[in-house]
Amino acid sequence: MSGARGAETATGTLVVGLGNPIRGDDGVGWRVVEAVRREVEDVGAGVDCLAVGGLALMERLVGTRRAILVDAVTTGHDPAGTVHSGRLSDIAVRAAGHLDSAHDVTLPAALDVARALGAEVPADDEIRVVTVEVEASDAFADGLSAPVAAAVPVAAGRVRHLLALP
Repeated sequence: MSGARGAETATGTLVVGLGNPIRGDDGVGWRVVEAVRREVEDVGAGVDCLAVGGLALMERLVGTRRAILVDAVTTGHDPAGTVHSGRLSDIAVRAAGHLDSAHDVTLPAALDVARALGAEVPADDEIRVVTVEVEASDAFADGLSAPVAAAVPVAAGRVRHLLALP
């Protein structure tokens, strides 16, 4: 899934689902963004919604004023299906999901490097994150577990709220 996007959307807002849709609950970000994309298209809000993985995220953030990222997290603090939202700095310190990976540079560090290189990326206070707690998300599966599937409309509602959509 990918929305058509020029250098800047009408509102300068990008909604991104992270994860891998063939790894079970790890694909929840994609499912949430797909639900939001349909609603955004219905109201003509001028917001770009897409799902990406890996380094493509940084490329898509360049030239964007504001971003909302949706991702699966495994913190062990909450039951599967729990939805949280907040600023990137609030979520990243929890070492959660693709936003703060031990296998790659963290998103905050990548943003710092991008800024140091002169790239126009959203300011930290313009990046919001919506997360869905999952259990281990390393199994290959194309569906979501029951508690995570039930969280999709809740997480989509959080994104709608952040976008100030009805």
